[in-house]
Amino acid sequence: MITLSRRPGGSIMYFGLLVLTLLAVPAAAAAGENPLPASQARGHALARSVCASCHAVETKGASPNAKAPPFRDLAGRHVPLTLQRRLADIAETGHYDMPPINLHADEVQDVVAYINSLEPPAAAR
Repeated sequence: MITLSRRPGGSIMYFGLLVLTLLAVPAAAAAGENPLPASQARGHALARSVCASCHAVETKGASPNAKAPPFRDLAGRHVPLTLQRRLADIAETGHYDMPPINLHADEVQDVVAYINSLEPPAAAR
């Protein structure tokens, strides 16, 4: 039984902490639904919608197109600015069998943020 008392250190403080904790649980659960920061989450969504028909964009699995490297293999291969330039060029002009894609500079940054959030292969470390 919780008793409310106004004494310093009394159970009112315990009750207040309990209420704050219970209020924080739904917010923490919602945050757990998408653990990626906003730019990485946007990049992941773009990768899934624009790139996944050829590239493996998740942390596991093979690319549908054997010539297209999985995004996790790109993680750590380039410094972010170099990867950003490279993806911007590819978005504009295409690359080998890859056609040009219509991505804004901000979207390229988001895809780079997502790629760099992936764990690079052990050999690249």
